[in-house]
Amino acid sequence: MKDKLLRFWNFKPLGIFISSSIIIKSTLISFYEKVNSLFWKYNFLKCGTKLFIQRGAIIRYPNNIDLGNNVSIGRNVNISSEFSDSKLILGDNSQINKNVVIDFTGGMLIGANVLISADAYIMSHNHGLDPKSIPKKIFKVINDNVWIGARAIVLPQAQNIGKNSIIAAGSVVTKDVPPNSIVAGNPAKIISNT
Repeated sequence: MKDKLLRFWNFKPLGIFISSSIIIKSTLISFYEKVNSLFWKYNFLKCGTKLFIQRGAIIRYPNNIDLGNNVSIGRNVNISSEFSDSKLILGDNSQINKNVVIDFTGGMLIGANVLISADAYIMSHNHGLDPKSIPKKIFKVINDNVWIGARAIVLPQAQNIGKNSIIAAGSVVTKDVPPNSIVAGNPAKIISNT
């Protein structure tokens, strides 16, 4: 029990007030996130059981998003599309951590058991050399059991991330990743097999 209390309280008399406020705040945030998840659940095209969406998530065109079971979306995640007809499918047991940006303008299929770590960017469209042009849609598939490391960038040209692959933290993925591969660097290259 003392170990649990150490997370919030230094066992000094004045520390009890600060620790109490932290516990109350975290309890209220937890309650808010449970209620928030419940409301979001009925806003998606399809949604499985055990959805958890943390505060600050921005999700555009939720009526075009199909979520599997046991999906977790972290704080300040931005899931958006530039077109209202783009589709996103997110498989069972997938987790999107805080500050991730997912652009599903070109359409995207994310498989089961996918982990996208904090601050990753995944893009599915480009504008060529004219930033004001109409976006060119590029359909993207992230297969089952993929782990995308923190601050990795998956550019639109990388249309297929193979099953059981790992993208190392900070990598810039510019082309398809074969199944059972570990890629790293800028541009990302295969460094090993899983």
